[in-house]
Amino acid sequence: MLDCNDGRVAQAVDGGLVLAAAGATVVAGSVAWVLDRRRRAMTDRATTPAAAVFAGRNEVEGRAWAAAPLVSHRSATPSITWGYVLEEERSHTRTVTSTDAQGRSSSRQETYRQWHEIDRRGASLRSFEVVDGTGSVVVDLDGADVVRRPLHEDTFRDDGGRGFIASLFDNRTGRYRERESGVAVGDRLFVVGDAVLDETTCTPVLRDRVLVSTRSESSHTAGLGAGVACLVAVAVAGACATGALLVAPGAPTDPTAWLPGLAVAVVLLLAAWVATSYNRLRLVAQGADRAWSLVDVQLQRRHDLVPSLAAVITAHVDHERGLLQAAARRDAGPAGEGAADLAADARTQRDELRRLLAVADAAPSLTTDASFQRLRAEIGDCETRIAASRSFYNDSLTLLRDRASSFPDLLVARRIGLVHGEHLGAAGFEPTVDGGSRSFA
Repeated sequence: MLDCNDGRVAQAVDGGLVLAAAGATVVAGSVAWVLDRRRRAMTDRATTPAAAVFAGRNEVEGRAWAAAPLVSHRSATPSITWGYVLEEERSHTRTVTSTDAQGRSSSRQETYRQWHEIDRRGASLRSFEVVDGTGSVVVDLDGADVVRRPLHEDTFRDDGGRGFIASLFDNRTGRYRERESGVAVGDRLFVVGDAVLDETTCTPVLRDRVLVSTRSESSHTAGLGAGVACLVAVAVAGACATGALLVAPGAPTDPTAWLPGLAVAVVLLLAAWVATSYNRLRLVAQGADRAWSLVDVQLQRRHDLVPSLAAVITAHVDHERGLLQAAARRDAGPAGEGAADLAADARTQRDELRRLLAVADAAPSLTTDASFQRLRAEIGDCETRIAASRSFYNDSLTLLRDRASSFPDLLVARRIGLVHGEHLGAAGFEPTVDGGSRSFA
């Protein structure tokens, strides 16, 4: 009877261990998959120049800027967002009870010190701009995840004039600690978020699921990568333990009992790797296609502005009436079959604009014409975006080629037949009108 009960208990214990090991495998594997997706969302996306931000997920690196920044409380730093915490140290007494080897209990009074928060302040702008070499993009801070940097830290003593007698009946030690953190104007930022079109300004704004960090991209991805590696190790160990308990529940010391679990873990890891590699390559390929369309759209925008500019110039320059007709004859958009076609169209637009602006520079009356100045500024903004879009496309294409040619991703890339485009050279994409800039002085 005892033997039967012992067997049932052993079976119940083995069943519980199997469920625990299998549960640890599933949980660790699922969390690792989620964390790896977050990591790949950063590593598999080329950095978008600020002037080329498009609708959808973007990753931008640049410096924080605001026309009217906040001033932080303690360090008076011009900031985008800041937070301040003041803590006071207090002494406390507690009773500690211990038991010796003979079972005798004893108690003693123990004094310890602990920090207590006594003041907290903070402020944040609703939005700010991230500026890089191409221009700027607006970032909405509402609901954003902000990683700040320390602006000020200090520990000091202040008795507050209590005197010796008062301090005997007060648990305050007279020590204080203050910490201030924030994002200052000019700080280097790593920003990830979904861009939407602002209906008021008709420009993209990073507004949804935004991460604003004073840390670099590598610091974020390195931490996620380490977490994924640890969780995968836990999942593999759990799978091995599950296999050992299922195959040889009565012989846990069998040196081959863990092999079935390891085989299952290897198969699952292989399947996860194939799915992950496929998704990564497709994501990078979509990024390159999107970057190509950005160049195409901006060239079309500049093409549409040329006739308007020609019309304004011919209104001031009588002897150049043929400018408008020459511009109007170009009714084909910039959509080309390949990089050579797109570059050729860019060179045609550039040469035409240079000819128009050369005529405009010789007409003093155009310097005060509001329509001409507006069109000139709009073309300058457009050309900045063209240059940024070209750079983004080349970076996206380079990332795609690196992924598709590196082992072991190249095994999947060959099976799905990824097509690589051609890099866009700088010829034909040089700006004809200077764009604006931000000053951090």
